[in-house]
Amino acid sequence: MSLITTKLTIEASQLIISYLEASAVIVLSISGMIKAAQKKMDIVGAYALALLSAFGGGTLRDIMLERRPFFWIENDYFLFVILFICMIMAYQKGMYRLAMKLHNRSNTIDAIGLALFSLSGLIAALAKDISFLPASLIGVITGVAGGVIRDIIVNEIPVIFRPSGLYAIAAFIGCWIYILCSYLSLPNLISIIISSVVVVAIRLLSVFYKKSLANPVWIEE
Repeated sequence: MSLITTKLTIEASQLIISYLEASAVIVLSISGMIKAAQKKMDIVGAYALALLSAFGGGTLRDIMLERRPFFWIENDYFLFVILFICMIMAYQKGMYRLAMKLHNRSNTIDAIGLALFSLSGLIAALAKDISFLPASLIGVITGVAGGVIRDIIVNEIPVIFRPSGLYAIAAFIGCWIYILCSYLSLPNLISIIISSVVVVAIRLLSVFYKKSLANPVWIEE
């Protein structure tokens, strides 16, 4: 058993994952609704896109870690919470205007969701006694999958595959920051906050300064 996983009891790790999941689900469902509003979808399309955005990464994580039932089935109130938010944003003009303002900050919303779900995937993998590198990759996949599914559904190239700032790299670095903080015996809440801030900061700064990985030769040509 790894040093980090011995510091997390099963109950503690499940509690942390639950809080991260709940926060990430709300953030990414709003991200999906904003995208639906941008694409002029009806209420059914908005709800479907919100669900795919919110549940995609966590479901893929549960498949990889053989967790059953899936987190959104075990916590089925997520379905009603997202529906409630979707109805308000769709039929209240004030909330619609707020959604449009949030659209201007969609990178921030995506970055927060990326951080929260990446850490939930990492912590779930570490709790399964998976070594650091595979666990961090599971964290990254958990963080990015919902956005990938959302973008594919609306016929866009997913953000992760576009030269538009650091996305998966931000999640990967954040996962390793959490591992380092845990190794240094920092409290879990502090480790999560530091790691989340790092992910959000790297993502937003890379977008603001238009920094990304070096382009492949086929883009240069």
